[in-house]
Amino acid sequence: MGHPSNLNTPSITISHLVRSQIVTRTVTNVADEEETYVISGRMQPAVAIEVNPPAMTIKASASRRFTVTLTVRSVTGTYSFGEVLMKGSRGHKVRIPVLANGYSR
Repeated sequence: MGHPSNLNTPSITISHLVRSQIVTRTVTNVADEEETYVISGRMQPAVAIEVNPPAMTIKASASRRFTVTLTVRSVTGTYSFGEVLMKGSRGHKVRIPVLANGYSR
């Protein structure tokens, strides 16, 4: 597991984000058929968000990992809110809330 932020919870919270941090999440397809997901992220301007890969196919009953990179753009003294959105080819949608508080050190 490594860093506590990599605990595979259905949200991402970084209470002390300095520069950049990469968070890993694992998702499982519980359906009977494979599905392709387009993954995107959006955040308030103080923190940049990037997801990788931007799309992935998950076979039935299989799991895949993706990463979320959060980067401080400006220190505001408050949490920035956002989300990771996964839109599936079979109509499924997954939303992962993201919170991060940027610091200079």
